Amino acid sequence: MELIPCNSCGQNRFRPIFTKESPLGESFSIVECNSCGLVQVNPQPNFLDVKKYYDDSYFTQRTERGYDNYYSDKLRAEISRVFQLNLKDLDFFFWEKERISGLAKEAKLSSLDIGCAAGYFVAYQKDRGYDAYGIEIADGPVRFARETLKLNIFQENFLDWDPNFQNQFDVITLWATIEHLHSPKETLKKIKSHLKPGGVLILSTCRYGLLAKLGGLSWRYLNVPEHLYYYSYKGLKNLLLSLGYHKPVSFTYGSGMTTRPGAGFFFKLRKRVMDRLVKWFQLGDMMVYMVKN
Repeated sequence: MELIPCNSCGQNRFRPIFTKESPLGESFSIVECNSCGLVQVNPQPNFLDVKKYYDDSYFTQRTERGYDNYYSDKLRAEISRVFQLNLKDLDFFFWEKERISGLAKEAKLSSLDIGCAAGYFVAYQKDRGYDAYGIEIADGPVRFARETLKLNIFQENFLDWDPNFQNQFDVITLWATIEHLHSPKETLKKIKSHLKPGGVLILSTCRYGLLAKLGGLSWRYLNVPEHLYYYSYKGLKNLLLSLGYHKPVSFTYGSGMTTRPGAGFFFKLRKRVMDRLVKWFQLGDMMVYMVKN
C-alpha cells in the first residue's frame, strides 16, 4: 500500500479516524485530510489488490457489503426503483424533456453509465430510446449485461478508455461508483470531455456526515477497501464546481435503518418516518448530485 496525497486538494497531512479490517483480514487506515476534510483510505491499496474483492461472490452472496443475487429480477426491480426516484427528485425528466425538444428529427439522446455492474441503468435508458452504453471492470456483471441483456458494455477502466466518444454523451452517470475509484477527481475531469455542451453528470455516493460519525466503525457504508473515498455533502459540491461543472441540483436520503425479514409494523413505521425526516433536513447518509457541463 502507498501513502498518497489527498485526491481532492493534493495535500499530505491527515488525521487518523479508524483502522478497520476487511473480510480477508487485511487492515486499512481511514483518515481525514487536514486541508479539505476528505475522508479516505490512506495508505491506499493498488487497483489489483482491490479488484480481488469484486469476484463473483460479491454479486451473488449476501454480506454487509455484497448482494443477495444481484442478477435476480427482485433486486433489479429494487435498484431500478431507487434510481428512478433519484431522477425524479433531481428534476431530471424536466431537463430531459427540454433536451429532447432541441433534437433534430429522428435523433437520439445518448448516455454512458460508469461502473454499470450488470447494466440495469443502461437497459433502462435503452428501453426509453437512448443510445445507451455502460463501462464496467467486473467479469460476471459484464458477461450478464452482454449475454442476457444484450447491452453495449465496455470492459475496462474508464481512465484507460479512449474511444471516439469526445463530446458525445448527453448524460453520464456514476451510480454509487465514485467512492470505489482510485482516481475520482481525474475521473470527473475526464467525464467533462465526454459530455456534450449542456449535458449532465449524475452521481450518487455515500455521504460522510452526521449519521456516518454517529455510526463510527459500524456505519453501513464503511466498507474497506471497496470504498476508498467518503465525501461530505459540501465537499463533493465544492469539488464539482472547482472542475467547471455548474448549476448543481442535489439532495440526501437514507436514515441507515434497514428493514429485515419479519420486521414488525412499528419498526417499518419508524423507518418510514426517519427516512422522511433525514431527507427533509438534508441529513441522509446517501447523496445525489446532478450538474451541467
